[in-house]
Amino acid sequence: MASVFKEKLSIGYTCAGPTYRESVLKKLSNYYFDDDNIFYCILTDDKSYFDSINRKNLIVNELKDFYEEFPELEKNEAFIQSSDKNDYAEKFVRNGYLFSFSTYRFNILQSIKLGIPNVTLMCTDTKLDFNVFNNNFFDKKNYLYNAVSEWDSNLNEQNMSIIANRLIDKFNLPVDETIRVLDAAGRMFISKDLESLQFLFNVWNDVIEHLYKTNEINYFRGSYVINDEYILAPIYNALSLNKREAHCLERIFDVNHNVKEERFWRTGNSFLENTNYEEFLRINNL
Repeated sequence: MASVFKEKLSIGYTCAGPTYRESVLKKLSNYYFDDDNIFYCILTDDKSYFDSINRKNLIVNELKDFYEEFPELEKNEAFIQSSDKNDYAEKFVRNGYLFSFSTYRFNILQSIKLGIPNVTLMCTDTKLDFNVFNNNFFDKKNYLYNAVSEWDSNLNEQNMSIIANRLIDKFNLPVDETIRVLDAAGRMFISKDLESLQFLFNVWNDVIEHLYKTNEINYFRGSYVINDEYILAPIYNALSLNKREAHCLERIFDVNHNVKEERFWRTGNSFLENTNYEEFLRINNL
């Protein structure tokens, strides 16, 4: 398989923990392919896990590779260190750990360092559908494509006014009263240039560091992650990225939520949770 892309595209995954790494490794091995214009940017907790992958244009960083340049990162968003999936699950539950979705911003930084203004960020259970994707998606600049769902919300809801206040105070960026909110399963930024992509990273990073400094990050805590939909929605709005009527119509993402394998200790549905993967399979007859 090969693309006919006329521009370079960075495909970014963040995969912390053995089950999430496994999902990405399977996609790199069995689904994705080598192409001069496709770069695979992986952010993980153990880059040696990907040593066996012989994939062209593969860039793998650990989150700690960015600690020196961004010293607040280790204090606020460090990944769990674990020996295997059961150890990871138990530490996740026992320590009340919440994965920070906003660590995905460093996939953007990987793309910037490669000189690629087009970057896709995907959850580990999502992949790009090359049967739908074509070169026309590069024609519209300063454009955001998204997966699955979107909805409108008032600025005063879901604590988004906190983000808006930071945007106006620090960057003099106003935010509309009604904001389109986009899910985080898959998103692709077609930036007009590297400078605008860098500005997106700078604003996102500043907002996250500010939220941790003020402890306002607590307003965005979910059941197993620190969500970023309502953090990013005002940022997108201020940068005119989410002001279209629809962002999900093209369906360029294939989303297949895989909670049974990826987060068996926090399935969030009818399955019985267990921090031992083999026991989880047994008690659920899987």
